[in-house]
Amino acid sequence: MASFKDHINALTNLGISNSGTTPLDTELSEFLRDGVKDVVNKVIEARPDELPKFCKVTNSTGSTDASVTITGEVLSVAREHDSTSILRSCSKISPNLRYLATDTDSIYFRSKYNPAYYELDGLIYSVPQASSTSNNDLVVTQVHYDIAIAHGDTYNNTGSSIDNFPTEYEYLVAIYAAIKSLEAKMAEFAIDEEDQELVTAISSNLASLKQEYASAFAMMAPPQPQQAAGGRR
Repeated sequence: MASFKDHINALTNLGISNSGTTPLDTELSEFLRDGVKDVVNKVIEARPDELPKFCKVTNSTGSTDASVTITGEVLSVAREHDSTSILRSCSKISPNLRYLATDTDSIYFRSKYNPAYYELDGLIYSVPQASSTSNNDLVVTQVHYDIAIAHGDTYNNTGSSIDNFPTEYEYLVAIYAAIKSLEAKMAEFAIDEEDQELVTAISSNLASLKQEYASAFAMMAPPQPQQAAGGRR
């Protein structure tokens, strides 16, 4: 089974390896991780209804500071109600109200029947506070970027090796990494003079891949409403 590096080498003809090449294997892995973020963000922007395909569900597990780290756009927040099968949807409140939301005499009070959540310091908290005991977890569904993808991972069309990522968009991550690899090679050419014929070939390949990448997202965008013909006379 081919790896991402195998596929990108086929796209670029760069012969990327772990030493003596531009880019190196480690740099290619970084390009892939950046590509995951770029593709996810662009797909969601073009097709907001696709957002759930990139989401991961995370439960809080802490007992003293029950929270979930924000990883991307939040789809939903819920709190268990003394049972893993009973989930109460949490509405978002300002972190300024987090103390009033625990005050039973306040109009902002939230109970386990109508919980809330707030974001602070890159974390999501619920009110009432979530607990890992008695089945009162905080349950967050949000976009989660796979930052562990690497050059040696399998590239195929039957099942994505990228976590929380649909197979149909995997090829775009490879194209993104191929573009960045070619750009790195072109930057090297700017310092060290190389064969002009090779420079031209890489430039042409780079332009073609950039066009393919941009066109993919352009095709996802909803059609623009047409202006009515005619008008006032």
